[in-house]
Amino acid sequence: IYAVLENSSSVICVKDTLGRYILINRRAEQLFKRPRVEILGRSDAELFPAQSPESAESAESATQRDRAVVSRGEPEDYEEQVRDADGTVRDFLTTKFPLTDASGAVTGVCGISTEITERKRAAEERAALQQQVIEAQRAALRELSTPLIPLAEGVVVMPLVGTIDRGRAQQILETLLEGVAQLRARAAILDITGVRTVDEQVAHALVQAAHAVRLLGATVILTGIRAEVAQALVRIGGDFRLGELVTRATLQSGIAYAIGQLRAGAAAAP
Repeated sequence: IYAVLENSSSVICVKDTLGRYILINRRAEQLFKRPRVEILGRSDAELFPAQSPESAESAESATQRDRAVVSRGEPEDYEEQVRDADGTVRDFLTTKFPLTDASGAVTGVCGISTEITERKRAAEERAALQQQVIEAQRAALRELSTPLIPLAEGVVVMPLVGTIDRGRAQQILETLLEGVAQLRARAAILDITGVRTVDEQVAHALVQAAHAVRLLGATVILTGIRAEVAQALVRIGGDFRLGELVTRATLQSGIAYAIGQLRAGAAAAP
């Protein structure tokens, strides 16, 4: 039993009902960085005097848990952080259980603490890396779902496919504004031929995008117009300036309109 105790990689300590150490193993000596002769017979408050708020808090927390185990007479498992003699904070998975005599009376508390610092740090690093991968995938999907393609000098096109919800509508707006500003576009074509459903919410988002792009000095041309799209735009027409939104039935006609407008503008310039 002694060999098992001394060679265990876990910190093993036994305290009496007053919280004084009556048995520790070699790993506990290494953690405390004190020989056991200086530890046995002392409490946590004596071993870790209130030199700092952290040490006082650690000592008080250990004492409270010991008292709870003694009063309930039941084991307890928990994770804890322990500041060693060098001030290094280490993570432990601790099990504490009451020790009883032949009559069943509690005579002390045994604590077995296994260090999980490296394991926990590795898990946190894996979680952080996984989150980075998720964010990278999300960014890639966002870019693929809202591509902005330079079509000609001053003209960009964004072909939209699938369903447009509130989140994707915000992505469309952000990508569109950023692209128009960076490329100094004069016309931005939003092609919704591949959008499954265009309800009032989607129409609302499209008109908002047109208004925002207008503030940058460019025009939005909405192509792929179907009957239900026209109806949705008419229904919200009272609240938005639809004159800011040029509509065309097909992408080809939208491209022709955009290029024609740019050429007309260039020809009119002195």
